[in-house]
Amino acid sequence: MEKTVLFAGKAGQGVDRTAVLLSKILFLSGYQCFVYRDYSSLIRGGHNFSIVTFSKKKVRSHKNIADILVALDKGSYDMHRKKLKEGGRVFSFEKTGRDSVLIERPEMENISNNALLGALVAYLDVPFSAGIQIIKKEFPRSNKAVIDIFRKGYELLGKPIDADLKNKLFTEGFILDGSEAVAKGAIDAGVQDVFYYPMTPATGAFSKLEEIASPGVNVFQMEDEIAAANAALGASYAGKTAFTGSSGGGMALMGEVASFAGMAELPIVFYAAQRMGPSTGVPTYTSQGDIKAIINLGPGEFPKMVLVPGDIEEAYKVTGQAFYFARKYRMPVFILSDKHIAESYTNVGDFSPEFSKSNFIKNNPGKFYKSYKITESGVSPAIQPGGPAVFRVTSYEHDEEGYTTEDSEQVKTMNDKRLRKMDSVKKELSNKHSGISVYGRGKKVIIFSGSPKGAVLDALPLLRDWGAIQINRLYPFPTDELKKKIKNKIFITVENNATSLLADLIKESCGTDIKGSILKYNGRPFTAEEILEEVLKF
Repeated sequence: MEKTVLFAGKAGQGVDRTAVLLSKILFLSGYQCFVYRDYSSLIRGGHNFSIVTFSKKKVRSHKNIADILVALDKGSYDMHRKKLKEGGRVFSFEKTGRDSVLIERPEMENISNNALLGALVAYLDVPFSAGIQIIKKEFPRSNKAVIDIFRKGYELLGKPIDADLKNKLFTEGFILDGSEAVAKGAIDAGVQDVFYYPMTPATGAFSKLEEIASPGVNVFQMEDEIAAANAALGASYAGKTAFTGSSGGGMALMGEVASFAGMAELPIVFYAAQRMGPSTGVPTYTSQGDIKAIINLGPGEFPKMVLVPGDIEEAYKVTGQAFYFARKYRMPVFILSDKHIAESYTNVGDFSPEFSKSNFIKNNPGKFYKSYKITESGVSPAIQPGGPAVFRVTSYEHDEEGYTTEDSEQVKTMNDKRLRKMDSVKKELSNKHSGISVYGRGKKVIIFSGSPKGAVLDALPLLRDWGAIQINRLYPFPTDELKKKIKNKIFITVENNATSLLADLIKESCGTDIKGSILKYNGRPFTAEEILEEVLKF
């Protein structure tokens, strides 16, 4: 069984909150869930909707056609009724033109949605006790009032109240969005100092860090993105594990700092959450239009990595990987996510760190320490400032001791030294961390990177003779790995942009032409149905 519930209403009516509550109740009852959020950039008013798709099997993406519509106002019913399946049900506080479950709106308006939620849980044959356990966890201060309202909604459908589930709450994982996954990944990777300026959709990860940070993790909201990036760079120099980031235009402002980090060889992790552009664009909608912008962020040539999660579990894993490589190789590393991953929810298993928390700082630098010592690996030992040796860093070209230079031989030598890091990185990656993931088998291949993963994998079982390849790392690009997998095959790309940016990277790196691209650039993510329809045209 797979079903979809569409929650719709005005901004401020608790649309997303109610949808996520349902997903948590369903998960506790043994279902797999995926929640997609669609909202405009308004605090109140406007129109929001969230889609919960659930099944006993793994759900990686949402459906646009709903079995149930929960309309928090009449306008939402009018807007979404065409998305309701024939025979579908409507749950609402107001009369609609379809077969509906009409709920009396409770006087306590701020928690009134829980009456709809109770009726919906009963209609779906989900245990009453599952809802009670989630309510107790999510509303610790007001759960008695919420439970009373939830119960009234549940009893409206005449379903019996079941016994308590007791100790089964979140025993095998939890529901979270990509922002929280990044925050958890940063904490488990040993982050110490976090600096940001709010910009949707990157804000979610930093806000969550403020909420869950333990003592020793400092989170600062700065006056702008430039200040945030520079503060992170200063913290890195001081020996702290530093984290910053933004979206779109905010990342553009951080480009000079990224380049500074490359030259000064200071480890720093940037979280880049893409949204629809250009410029201010459509702030609360998704895109993959910043791929080349992030790869090329900052003037000059310098070692870096650009890692791309494809789903919420990977958002956690990639974050740990980013901190590890930044610290080990003294360079900037970018986590390139997007709105769809950052703000969608799903259920995951328990997370566990995969990378060392070591800061790779040398405690006994010796009498003749050099900040930029020439090494075979390209990595110079780092020390903590304030000790007996001087840790001199600069944004200017320099010699081994960190003194500025314009000597032609020294300029070339230091460039070679820095860029050798990428050889060392590639060697480690080839041994441990593949830049691609392969799904299925076939003579034809769908290539994607990032958030289209869920829709692609949900569509793949219905595509005969098609396989799929996910690009997990855009820089350094996994050229050799990809060449082996696409040899003698027909392949296309699936991308949330207008100009086939991933296809361009494949052509540049592998020298191979593609059959075509499936592109979507209206700010909305792919569904499996859309991919299935378009792939069958090739």
